[in-house]
This record gives sequence, structure tokens and C-alpha cells, in this order.
Amino acid sequence: MNHAPTPSPTFETLFQRILARNPDGVALVDPSNKSKITGQSPKRLTYAQADQAISALAAHFVESGLPAHSVIAVQLANTVEFPLTVLAAHRAGLVVALIPQLWRQADLVSALNRTSARAIVTCDRIDGVIHADIAMNAAAEVFSIRHVCGFGPGLPEGMASLDDAIARRARPTRAPTQRRAASIRARNGSYQTPW
Repeated sequence: MNHAPTPSPTFETLFQRILARNPDGVALVDPSNKSKITGQSPKRLTYAQADQAISALAAHFVESGLPAHSVIAVQLANTVEFPLTVLAAHRAGLVVALIPQLWRQADLVSALNRTSARAIVTCDRIDGVIHADIAMNAAAEVFSIRHVCGFGPGLPEGMASLDDAIARRARPTRAPTQRRAASIRARNGSYQTPW
């Protein structure tokens, strides 16, 4: 009998397994110098808290009208917001394009055009550079961009606050694309999903 190989678990699948076993375990910890880098206080999130934040961000992306498989550009510092955003994009069925922090407007515009990104996620500032303004100016030059959002208290007008999205505690209305596809294959008898 010929069986299809079981796929390797995704980061989301591994996260869900640990969440189920140890929801109060520490999942994400900010660097101690976060306030110097982004102006925000360091955070420490349990798996349950991180899951709630990831779901709220995923709901925000879906409610913003980003279709499944859309590219979302992410330019964030190495703080808890980075993995939260990447996992939320996965839950919303989006594709993440990572943008280096040192890239400024011209580089960002070029990358956004090449990837046909529909959204940008950044924070108000990283290490003294006002990334929110860079993202807004780049978005004005890129036809495909429909949504610009960020973390931090100093976001310009027109940029959606992801801190506010997390505070809403919403749940996404569509399942992750990979999970949906795996579920279909499982119903067809190809293999059993690991979740």
C-alpha cells in the first residue's frame, strides 16, 4: 500500500501542541533593552497570552480585507511583536515577506513592488528611526498596498494600531490555509492531520 508522507509540523502546529500542554509556560520574552530600541516596555507572554494576541492580530488582518495568500511585508525589531505577527499572518492565511530593518523608503518601495505586498507591518520607531513614517511614505508609492499597520504609541494618522487590535481580543473568521488544505486531504484519506 502506498501512503503519502506525513508533512513536517508547521511552527503553528508546534505552538498549538505546547499551548495545549503548558498554557501558562513562558512563550515569548522581550530583550531587556526593548525600551531603548522601540520606546516600549519589555513584555513577557505565556503561551495562552501569546495565543490570544496571535488570534486578535489574525482577526485584524482578515477584517481588514486581506485575502488569503496575500503578501504582508513585516519590518519589525526582534521583539515579541515579530513572532506574534508572523504567526498571526499564518493563521490569517497570509504570506510573510520579511523586510530588513536597515532598509529605508527606496528599498522598501522596491521590495513591496516586487512582492506585490498588500499590507505593511512595522512599529512607530526602531532605534531612533521613525519606521512608521517610512512605511506610510512607501505605501503611498506602491499601488498594491491596501493596509498599513504598526505597533507603538506614536503611529501617524492613517496607520492602524496593532496594539489596539490585540486589546480587542477578537478571533479570526477563517482557518489557516495550510490547516484547511490538510483537513481536506485528511477527509480524502491521504493522511491524518497532526492537530
